[in-house]
Amino acid sequence: MKGSEKKRVGFVVGNYHTDHPSRLVHMIWELLRDEDVELQVFLGTESASFIHDFAMRSSRFDYQYASLCGYTEYEDLDLLIISAGTLSIYQNAIPLDEFLRHTPDIPMILTETDRQPKAGISLIADNEQGLASCVEHLITAHGLTRIGFIAGPENNKDAEERFAGYRNTLEKHGIPFREEYVVTGDYSEHVDRSVEHLLDRAPELQAIASANDEMTVAIYRVCKARGLEVGRDIAVTGFDDMLMACYMDPPLTTARQDYDEFSRQAVDSALRMLRGGTTASRRIAVPFIRRCSCGCAPQADADRPEQADMVRNMQRSREYQHNSWIGALLNREMLMEVDEPQRFFASIGACMAYLDTPSSYLLLFDHPLRVEPGTIPEFPEKIYACMRQVGKHYDGYGWDEAPTLWRGQRDSADRPGGNFMTFLLFDEEYQYGVLNVEIEPDKIDFYYMLSLDIGSSLRYMDIWTRQKKYRAQLQAMARTDELTGLYNRAGLVSARESMTAERPRAAAVIMADLDHLKQINDRFGHHEGDIALRSVADILRQVLGAGQVIGRIGGDEFQACFVQPSEKALKEQIRRIKARCDRYNEQSERPYFLEISLGYAIGTAQTREDWEALAARADEKLYEAKKQRRDFVIR
Repeated sequence: MKGSEKKRVGFVVGNYHTDHPSRLVHMIWELLRDEDVELQVFLGTESASFIHDFAMRSSRFDYQYASLCGYTEYEDLDLLIISAGTLSIYQNAIPLDEFLRHTPDIPMILTETDRQPKAGISLIADNEQGLASCVEHLITAHGLTRIGFIAGPENNKDAEERFAGYRNTLEKHGIPFREEYVVTGDYSEHVDRSVEHLLDRAPELQAIASANDEMTVAIYRVCKARGLEVGRDIAVTGFDDMLMACYMDPPLTTARQDYDEFSRQAVDSALRMLRGGTTASRRIAVPFIRRCSCGCAPQADADRPEQADMVRNMQRSREYQHNSWIGALLNREMLMEVDEPQRFFASIGACMAYLDTPSSYLLLFDHPLRVEPGTIPEFPEKIYACMRQVGKHYDGYGWDEAPTLWRGQRDSADRPGGNFMTFLLFDEEYQYGVLNVEIEPDKIDFYYMLSLDIGSSLRYMDIWTRQKKYRAQLQAMARTDELTGLYNRAGLVSARESMTAERPRAAAVIMADLDHLKQINDRFGHHEGDIALRSVADILRQVLGAGQVIGRIGGDEFQACFVQPSEKALKEQIRRIKARCDRYNEQSERPYFLEISLGYAIGTAQTREDWEALAARADEKLYEAKKQRRDFVIR
C-alpha cells in the first residue's frame, strides 16, 4: 500500500529483544529520518529460551517469525534490507533461499551474511578476525590455554565465522581443540543451561569466549551462582560491545561491532541503489576492546555512556509502566467485542488514537494460517486492512467491507505515508496477519506487548466465531426435521411464537397432510414413503416460499404459519399447492399419486395457546377436505 511518491525501504530483522538487532533498527531509523524515503521495519522478537523458564508448558513458537519475509510481498517496497543473521535465530531448518523465495523481486541488501543477492549486495562484519582477537588476548596476554566457547546458533553465518576464529586461533598457538569445551547458544542472555552444561563437563576451564555479548550475561549469572568471580577465577570475553558491556561487573572485554559504521554502510548502499547508482559488498572491521572481564586491570579512561542516557532510559521505563495499563484496557475492550468484528477492530484503532500514534493499520487474513516449525507458510493472494487509523480518526471494517491488498500487486490501496514498524500477530501455531504502526524505535517494546495481546484476542475471536457457528448448527439440528429439512415440531413452535412475541397479531395456519402414506409404505416400502414426504416438503417450500415458517409436525402432517394474512392469499396458495401436486403427478414416474389434503384458519395469535387454537381449527378443515380424497393412490 503506497500513499506517497517517496521511495519505500523495508527492513526485516529478528531477535529484536537483544542488543545487536535493536541497535541496528535505531541506527537505520535515525539515518533515514531526514532522507526522502519511508522505512517499514518487519520485527521479530523473543527467542524460545526467553520464556523457557516460566512458561506453563513447552513453548517454542518463535519459529513464527520466519514468516516475516512473506509480509513484504503485500507492501509496495522499492528496496529490502534483510538481517539474515538475526532471522536465523528462529529456525534451524530453513535455508536463506527459502526466506528469499517469499520476498518481492526488488533490489536487496543482505546483512550478517556473505551471500550475494540476485540484485543487490551483502554486508558482514569481519567476524573471524574479531573473535580471534579476543582469544589471542586470552592466550598471549594472560597465558590461558583451557578456553571454552559459547557458540552462536546453527545456520548462522556470523556464528560460523566466529567459531572459526576461536578454533583457528587455538590451532595457531598449538592448543588442541576439544569438543567438550564448546556448547551452542541462541545469542540471547537466556542460555544459562548451556553455560551450566559447559562448566559441569569442563570444570577446569580458565576462560570462556562467547560468540556475542548477550550470552555473557548468562555466563556472569551462572559463575556468580557457583562462586566464581569473573576476571579473577575465570576470564570471559564477548563479541559486539553491547550498550551495557561497560557497565557489567566487571566491565566486559569484547570485540566491537561498529553499529554506526555498519548501519551507515547499509543506508548509504540503499540510497545509492534507489538513486540508480552502484555499490559493492564488503566486510566491516571489528576492533578489540580491552576491559576487566579477561583479568586485565581497570582502565582510568573507561568508556561509559553519559548520565543523560540513563535519565532517558528511566523516563522510558515510567512511560512504559503507564502504557501497560492501556494494554490491559485494550485487551478487555477487544474481548467484549469478539462477536462484532467491526467493533473489535475499531477498539484497536481507538487505542492507537488514544496513544497518539500518528497512524496505524491492521492487516489480517480471513482465516488464520497454521504454521509448522521449520516452514514458511504459503501466503494467500489477499490480505484485509481491517483497521486504519490516522491521528484521532480511526475505522474498523467487517470482513465484507475491508479494503483488500493483493500479494505482489503494487499501489493496491492508499495508506498513510510515514515510517512503520510491523508486528507479527500470532497465538501459538496460528498466524493472523500484522499490525503496522508509525512509531519511533523507542516505543517498540510497548507496541510489541500490544501485538501479543491482539494476537491472543484474535485467537479468542476465532474460537468464539467457530463455537458460535457450531452452536447455531446444533440449534438448527435440534429444530430441523432431518428427513425434509423443514422445522420439526419444536422448531415450528419457537419460530411461530417469535413472530408474535411483542404483541397480538393477525395470524393464519395452513395444515397439510400427505394422503395414504400407509398405502405407499405398505406397497413400496418406507424408502418410497420418505421420497413422498420430501416431495411434499419441496412443494410447500416452492409455493409458500423458503423463508416462511413451515414444519413437519408428525409422520405425514405439515403446518405453515403466517402473520398479517389475507384469506384471498391463503386460498390462492392452497390452489397453487394442489396445482403443483397435479403437475408432479403428470411428470412423475413413481408408482403412486402424490396428494395433499389442506385446511386453513385465520385469527389473532400471540401465545402458544393462540397458535394451537388456530392449528386445531385448521385441522378440522383439513379432515373435512380429506373426505374428498381418493381411496387408493396406487397407480
